[in-house]
Amino acid sequence: MLDNLINYVKNKEFSINIWKNKINIVNFKEIIILEDEKIVIMSPDSKIVIRGSNLSINKLLDNEMLITGKFYSIELGE
Repeated sequence: MLDNLINYVKNKEFSINIWKNKINIVNFKEIIILEDEKIVIMSPDSKIVIRGSNLSINKLLDNEMLITGKFYSIELGE
């Protein structure tokens, strides 16, 4: 049980959670492009391109961010 708690608290796995007008990204590496219609994030393994309108970062921590706006596409690639 203690191992599960430690893994939860120290979770280092990259993840993306998508809702209607929000995207939560955990354990990203860096922000490459931050524009009103395009945000490019580097994950530990690949690049994520988010396209939409009125895109903005509402929460930014060391390893977590919350992006809001109207999303048109999310591309995962190298």
